[in-house]
Amino acid sequence: MIQQGEVYLVNFAKKYNSEFGKVRPAVILQNNFLNRALKDTQYQSVLVVPLSTQDEQTDYKIEIRPRDNLKEKSFIVVNWLCTLDVTRIQADKGLLTKLSSDELAQLKVKICDLM
Repeated sequence: MIQQGEVYLVNFAKKYNSEFGKVRPAVILQNNFLNRALKDTQYQSVLVVPLSTQDEQTDYKIEIRPRDNLKEKSFIVVNWLCTLDVTRIQADKGLLTKLSSDELAQLKVKICDLM
């Protein structure tokens, strides 16, 4: 089962205008209650936040250093919340890394700032 704060490869499919495309890492943002219920619901969607290696620092990016199976310095692009079908998450390829509790808290604060 996927869990909030974990980073997996996600297929964002074909790029459209300024949207994210291709297979890239993303943080699972959806809470674990909903993640546990995925197989029992009609709409099997997951809220994720993509990562990018583009080093343009903004107020809405959080830097993640390479660790575990995340090989490059990456940035969580906080202002690109995406809800995707669970089949787009390539969990079979393994967990890339997991955010620390501080990183997850920082992500949630930045998301709230967007609202």
